[in-house]
Amino acid sequence: MKSSAKKIELASVDDLFSTEEGRADAQRERVLEIPLSELHPFKNHPFKVKDDESMMETADSVRQYGVLVPAIARP
Repeated sequence: MKSSAKKIELASVDDLFSTEEGRADAQRERVLEIPLSELHPFKNHPFKVKDDESMMETADSVRQYGVLVPAIARP
């Protein structure tokens, strides 16, 4: 005789004691702020950084005015 206990699926403690709103919040997309040092390029990335005069002007602008538009990254 085979045991049917393996087929029983029980809710987790978090599911039992969470609210509908809490479960909905857990599934929503979130905006996270992470340090740029945590970002790494991926293979065959189409945008290459050119270390030329234009890049130096951009770096000087960032030093003078700061970053006006934050970087956006996707997982």
